[in-house]
Amino acid sequence: MGTYIISYFNKMKGGGKIANSFNLSDSIVAVVGTFITIFVLLELTEMTQFPWMIGSFGASTILVFVAWNAPVGQPRSVIGGHLISSFLGILIFQLMGNSPLAISIAICLSLFCMLMTKTFHPPAGSDPLIIMVSQASWGFILSPLLIGLAIILLSSLVINNFHPKRNYPDYW
Repeated sequence: MGTYIISYFNKMKGGGKIANSFNLSDSIVAVVGTFITIFVLLELTEMTQFPWMIGSFGASTILVFVAWNAPVGQPRSVIGGHLISSFLGILIFQLMGNSPLAISIAICLSLFCMLMTKTFHPPAGSDPLIIMVSQASWGFILSPLLIGLAIILLSSLVINNFHPKRNYPDYW
């Protein structure tokens, strides 16, 4: 037992090296893409008084420009993860309310379903919390979710492919 405990805590030392390096052109594309996408979503919200933006979109936008070639940055994960998590957030809210237990169940169920469907997208894991705290209805799926995701996807397709070494998306 003592050896197990020592081994367990030794895992927490770290010791690995940072895997990725800084690339100026990739960083510029990421910053410009994120800025334009968030700015457009917020300006559309302000101009129309119609919700185009939710908090999790900030992280989603960063992932489609920084992790553009990773599974979490692909359209399948971005769209699927948000749809699954939002659907489950609204469903659990309708069935159980927004107690800490209900919110925890909704987030964990969303995680499980994203993993099961290969649509894992970490920012989408916060959608049930956003929905349940704000007491959103089924209309949330259309706006801000699908409309906002369409803007994120469109900008990621256009901006990522301006970079000569990027080919986005890897898959749908």
